[in-house]
Amino acid sequence: MTVPSWPAGLPQEFLQDGYAEEGADNLLASNVSVGPAKVRRRTTANVRPITGSMMMIEAQYQAFIDFVIDDIKDRARAFTFPDPHGGSPLLVRMRQPASVSSVGIDWRVQIALEVLP
Repeated sequence: MTVPSWPAGLPQEFLQDGYAEEGADNLLASNVSVGPAKVRRRTTANVRPITGSMMMIEAQYQAFIDFVIDDIKDRARAFTFPDPHGGSPLLVRMRQPASVSSVGIDWRVQIALEVLP
């Protein structure tokens, strides 16, 4: 089974307004009886959250809904997504349902992704 790709007909980058990245929370701390906690990496492969918004016209929004339902099976499947920094496509999964608001006749779609190792 092939990995789905972000559709070419949808916006290929997030709006700068509201874009956010977080580092991977990859530490595990253990308290000790005396002194500072022991800290180690939890794993060598962790997810990194990114969140952003895109402006879509009605046809793009409908294509986005079809992509979520049909291609990534209501967010259950990972897919490739354009790297916001211009690198090669990232393997991502949607962390939660998209948040959508109306802006005139267009749609502002906020998407929360996790970059997979």
